[in-house]
Amino acid sequence: MRNLMEEYLRFTIKKIKKYMRTILATYYDEEIVKEYIKTYVNARYYNINHSEKNTRAFYLKIMDALNRKEKILLSKMDEDKKEAIDNTRDVFNFIFFFDNVRKVENFKSIQDLNDVIDQLVIMRKRQFKIRTQTDFKENFYKEIKSDMLEKDLYLDKLEAEEFTLNFLKHKTIDNLYYVDLDYSINLPVQYSQIAIDKVYNSGIVAEDKLLVEYTLLSVVVIRDILNADFKDKYIVEFTTSLFNKKQKLDTVLNIINNQALQDKINLNITYEELRRYKKIILEYINRGYNFAITLDNSLKDVEDVEKLKIFRTVIVPKNLHLYKEIMRRSQMFSNVIEQ
Repeated sequence: MRNLMEEYLRFTIKKIKKYMRTILATYYDEEIVKEYIKTYVNARYYNINHSEKNTRAFYLKIMDALNRKEKILLSKMDEDKKEAIDNTRDVFNFIFFFDNVRKVENFKSIQDLNDVIDQLVIMRKRQFKIRTQTDFKENFYKEIKSDMLEKDLYLDKLEAEEFTLNFLKHKTIDNLYYVDLDYSINLPVQYSQIAIDKVYNSGIVAEDKLLVEYTLLSVVVIRDILNADFKDKYIVEFTTSLFNKKQKLDTVLNIINNQALQDKINLNITYEELRRYKKIILEYINRGYNFAITLDNSLKDVEDVEKLKIFRTVIVPKNLHLYKEIMRRSQMFSNVIEQ
């Protein structure tokens, strides 16, 4: 099954390399470009940044990471690489616009993308001493706009009219949402809604609907990341019958097999299911997946909640027999939340 985040990143990296090759011309250095792109992707899409700077501007955090990379490259590469290292870093001021980190509509001094490319042409002339061909600006503009459109259409075409995601915001925790899949499929009237829901939420159908649910949620998460929203987290349905079907399990989970997706998505299972499938769940935790544990009455002792520290979220339903005792001691459990 397709992993949308990996596909999106492959396309983005391919295009950034192409832009770099076009812009830098003789200054293009494959090794240097790869190093910078790795840092850029980590900061842009995975929010990996070791800066202690407190700034609201996301692009400044990315630039800080690129500046750190520049220092590393200057320290380990030969002196004759210095100009290529500096020039490659400077090009990222324009990549920010081409990859929607900075948006033209947010600037009073910039009318459209053509103004950005005009500044790029000036930099190539003054800093790189590159004579720009007369059709460079027109061709480069068309390429950038085409790539932007292709990325937008890629995400748009994955949305389906028959299925929609429902988001229920947690009542006390900001940026936390429960997610489930809704459907609008017309079936014969002789099937009651209760019967339809029962089939839809059990057995093979429940397993297969995760393929749709995780794909649609991947689109939501990618859009979050494109808007520099790394705070929203999602608790999503999971069907533990998949643990008995290794190949199908891997097919389903491959959809979200990416660190950026895994960081925002929590697979919801019950405490009883954890006890039953603990070994394989721990295996998938080691592979980067996050599970949310919803406690049930198979929990016999409050002290056992202490053993769930490896899980980011432990959900306590109000009808749990140990509810009051757990919530009374909730300050001891940093990952415990009320349902």
